[in-house]
Amino acid sequence: MISQIKSLYRDKNNEDYYFGFIRALDEGNDYYFKKKDFDNLPIEDISIGMKVSFTNHDKESGQRFATEIKIIKSDADSINDSNEIVNKIGVEEYKSYLIDSINKIKLINDPSEFEDSVFILLKTIGVNKTFQFDRINQAGKADGFFIIENLAVMYDCTLQGNFESFKEEQIENYINKLSQKAQLTFNTKKIDGGITPKTIQLTGKSKQVWIITKGESKELSDFDNVKVKEISIYDLCEIYKKRLNDITYDNEKLVNDLIFIGK
Repeated sequence: MISQIKSLYRDKNNEDYYFGFIRALDEGNDYYFKKKDFDNLPIEDISIGMKVSFTNHDKESGQRFATEIKIIKSDADSINDSNEIVNKIGVEEYKSYLIDSINKIKLINDPSEFEDSVFILLKTIGVNKTFQFDRINQAGKADGFFIIENLAVMYDCTLQGNFESFKEEQIENYINKLSQKAQLTFNTKKIDGGITPKTIQLTGKSKQVWIITKGESKELSDFDNVKVKEISIYDLCEIYKKRLNDITYDNEKLVNDLIFIGK
């Protein structure tokens, strides 16, 4: 099966160990892999986007994993390996590449891909405690939750423009979950594709419900001390741009931008 490396992570406790996911191009599924499945190649020899072939496996639990992974060499790879082409860029061009890469989320039109990309974007802009909910029986439920300092947000992603009418009941459910409980418990996705329960304390937090779209950011309602907002993916991309261009941009500024986005 020919595919590409979608993500790659170095183990925090063992720098020689790594793991990640491979995206099967023909079917759109992601497969988990470990270092041993890559013939124990050093992480420096592997990169995101690299084309590979592998043997796929599916567990009854729904988890997918890859073994016998092999790198597929192309003519371009051969040229790069021989150092005949050397790319040199400056820091400003590098920042431009990063911003352009983040902005490509605007081109995503598949709902599941949009949801996954929003999760990645939130992590990238510095919201480290972002949790993506399990998709099993997800209909009518939120896509994820994040907490940063005093702000707690339950979010839902949609590509539909006129969402307020058909999401009215869902939004009310999100408000109830945030307003009526001192803590929130949910199933979140693990790195290997499994799920694990997570409990977050909500007492004393500023609570918001976000509907993340390609529209314009605005506050929709404020009910029972829970603000409901439509949040534009474009504004989240702008926060990422600010982080890159402002060397004084810290967690305090990030929290302030997130709290008042849509005002």
